Amino acid sequence: MKRDYFYKSLFDEINDEVKTPPNDAEVVFTPSIVAKLKSYTLQNYTTDVENNGLENTWNYICDYVLTYGDNADFLNVKNFGEMYEIGLAVRDKQLKKNNGQYYTPDDIALVMSKWFDTLDGSNICDVACGTGKLILTFLNLIGKEKAVQLIRDGKLFLYDNDAIALNICKTSILLKYGKDLKDKINIVCGDFMSKNISLPENCKVISNPPYTAIQHVGKDWKETPVLNNSRELYAVFMEKIITNCKSAVIITPYSFISGTKFYSLRKIINRCSGEIYSFDNVPGNIFCGRKHGIFNTNTSNSVRAAITVLKTEGDAEGFRLTPMIRFKSSERQKLLKCEVLENFLSESRQKISDKITAYYKCFKELQPLFDCLIQKSENHKLEELVSKNGQYTLSMPNTCRYFTTAFPGIMNRNGQTVLHFNDEKKFDYVYCLINSSFAYWHWRLYDGGITYPSGLLMKMPIIYNHLSEDDHKFFKETFDEMSRRAGEFVIKKNNVGIQENIKYPRLYRDAINQRFLKILGLKIDNSTLDLIHSNTALEVKA
Repeated sequence: MKRDYFYKSLFDEINDEVKTPPNDAEVVFTPSIVAKLKSYTLQNYTTDVENNGLENTWNYICDYVLTYGDNADFLNVKNFGEMYEIGLAVRDKQLKKNNGQYYTPDDIALVMSKWFDTLDGSNICDVACGTGKLILTFLNLIGKEKAVQLIRDGKLFLYDNDAIALNICKTSILLKYGKDLKDKINIVCGDFMSKNISLPENCKVISNPPYTAIQHVGKDWKETPVLNNSRELYAVFMEKIITNCKSAVIITPYSFISGTKFYSLRKIINRCSGEIYSFDNVPGNIFCGRKHGIFNTNTSNSVRAAITVLKTEGDAEGFRLTPMIRFKSSERQKLLKCEVLENFLSESRQKISDKITAYYKCFKELQPLFDCLIQKSENHKLEELVSKNGQYTLSMPNTCRYFTTAFPGIMNRNGQTVLHFNDEKKFDYVYCLINSSFAYWHWRLYDGGITYPSGLLMKMPIIYNHLSEDDHKFFKETFDEMSRRAGEFVIKKNNVGIQENIKYPRLYRDAINQRFLKILGLKIDNSTLDLIHSNTALEVKA
């Protein structure tokens, strides 16, 4: 079907005698329109979206570039993703946020594409493809000859519920690989969770699914424990992809790794094997870049992401995981390479069970320490030492970016966990434990988000039963000295009232760490434990 579009806002030189023909008429590209589009600008584009609508604007742009090609400057296929993001912001500043869209940066798209290229599956699917950053990167990676043959064979499938984004994605592909392939690309526009939408057989999937809470369940969705328990759109996307593909590379929030409400999803993932790479969002973050188009210059966000590379068939069992990787923005180029990221993977493969319900994120250098701690703890948890009331009290700020601290008594602050003890020896031990690297490490292993949940703290493994009288003496003397000097290390900030925090000198943490290592019977240098606290996983170890 041929179309015509007439935009007074952009093409004020168009002859007033040009009339808009019926919808099936041929597109009219007058010399004036062509001249305007050759020098198309951001201001032209935003004005056009405001006056003529996002869909009309992009239908016209797609028809134009397929007829005349894109431009070297603004109207270039490389800019289409950001242009569309800006267009969404112009149309509705909240729409992108409500849809949970986080556009995949170029470097992440390349890393994912390289892993994707190694996986099995003859049919290539991009689920929630948007404007096509992932699939375009992959097609470019495999080279034009292979890409054209793939498309010509009808093995490329694009899924999204956004018809405009799908049109942009298809146009970008045709522009690079040939307009004669127009009818060879399999376009699936609609709700991916609908029972009426399916993946082809023998497929592999690359995906950046939407990240948003499920507000309304579609009438034709399949009801599953993952849906009912998680109520997260990315989780049900992952479930449908995993249960219907041969292999996949998916970037999502990292919360499914150990979050309680994602246990049913982990049981689905348990049927597969592969690798999970998790990333912090401080100091640098994976989803960098301006959000909500031109209306927000904030380049940070709260998404802690994970890239999951999985196979549903094969001899291997379980998943190898990285620790939660921190990196500085200046290190991004050095970090985001497949071989560098793969070097962070632990050699241990993890499987979920009713007894072990969550994955943990451990530095491979600290795997022996983790294994020893779990073995020596004999399933004893911190909750066994705590009382509902007691004469001994400590508090721990529940925001802990780089370390945890315990304060004797209760601090003057919002957001703290208060613990009571009837037994002085238990109190001394827990006080030192929280001021060591071990409590902070437990949080990083199983969470690492914004706050330290008290329930997670209570599940921390302890080796209290292995303490000697000399160990109890050490913890008592350490508590006495630290508590006596605690006032020297209190930091006060006036954030909506006084907010107290405390930062002890590192020498205390190092001394406590070495005592715990002695109890465990391990010789590990403090520089290795620094991995837990460092603001960059790339930091050279002493």
